[in-house]
Amino acid sequence: MKKTGKWFLSVLSRVFVILLVIALLPFAKDLRRLLLPDVTGEIRTQSRIIEQKLESSQRLEVTTIDEEGVLRAETSVIIFGTVGTTTIRYRYTASAGIDLSRVVMTADSDRIIFILPGIEILNDGIEALEINKNNLFSKAIEKSIETLLSEQRIKCREQYLNDARHSRKTREDAEKAFSETICRWLESFGERHYEFEILFSDDQTAG
Repeated sequence: MKKTGKWFLSVLSRVFVILLVIALLPFAKDLRRLLLPDVTGEIRTQSRIIEQKLESSQRLEVTTIDEEGVLRAETSVIIFGTVGTTTIRYRYTASAGIDLSRVVMTADSDRIIFILPGIEILNDGIEALEINKNNLFSKAIEKSIETLLSEQRIKCREQYLNDARHSRKTREDAEKAFSETICRWLESFGERHYEFEILFSDDQTAG
């Protein structure tokens, strides 16, 4: 009888613990707030700090571009058609990133949500590495090397930005650089008890 009683009490206690856990599941978030520091207050305080930093910051570099290419331009005139060609081997370099002043931030009870703007070119440049000309007609009608390079620079910039919109790696680089920057701003405030969620404005538009 004693063994049966002990076994029954053991089963009953286990059932009670299971029922208690199930009953407390809907209140898990409230219990977490009681056991941890004032999460909501912490988010409120630190989100203000982040907001001030974002407002006072300018642009964050995400990645750099260093590419070489070849452009070929033809000089044409009426009747004669193509009368000359110019071939330029060039090097295009750029710094790409995000404008921090355009970041949208909202604070939830247990996370801070950031919506990052699209990737943009912060600064770029192009230089001629090799130039070959074959002009059979007056040089007065051909485009200058400076003009050709300027036009190619715009093409390179537009091509990169178009590719970046659909590039997973570019977005991962942006998310990593942004997260590291935010963590650096908050490193003197101790351990965080909430999460960051990073989205992109392009995703919001697409949705």
